[in-house]
Amino acid sequence: MKKLILLTAVTIFASAVCVAQKREGLKLSVGPELAFTTGSFSNTHSIGIGGTAQLEIKLQEKLQGVAYGGFMFYNGKSVITSSTKNVGQTIIPIRIGVKYFLAGSIYGSLQAGVGLLSNYYTGSAFSYSPQVGYEFETKNGKSIDATLKYDGYAKSGGGIGSFGLRIAYIF
Repeated sequence: MKKLILLTAVTIFASAVCVAQKREGLKLSVGPELAFTTGSFSNTHSIGIGGTAQLEIKLQEKLQGVAYGGFMFYNGKSVITSSTKNVGQTIIPIRIGVKYFLAGSIYGSLQAGVGLLSNYYTGSAFSYSPQVGYEFETKNGKSIDATLKYDGYAKSGGGIGSFGLRIAYIF
């Protein structure tokens, strides 16, 4: 199942790169993420790292539609009462949403979708992510996207979450 998801993600990513290069109004950004667990999730897991891709399509002058996907891994913490360590948490977020430019290059974004959880927590969860960010222009006319965000995953019996930073290159 994981291989099928990975193959699908690679195919979508490759297609998006080709489309984004040929069509005005489409942007693709790819980059690493760093996340810090919150709430009860921070009792069992520490820092998260991963990589994500985001496809954006211009809907109006300041409004863009967003499709987002990636892979995140949260390192398990040692259990205080024993010499064991919690297994790491893997999350594959798949979300859609909107991105609105508030002033200049400053934007707010809201995304919702599904998170595929494996290892420590398993199954799927409702995924949501409010975000704020800024797009920096580079010397070659491209942009870098810096995003501060909260990623939440809710399922029956509770949920998990993290605050994060995403730095991505926009093609």
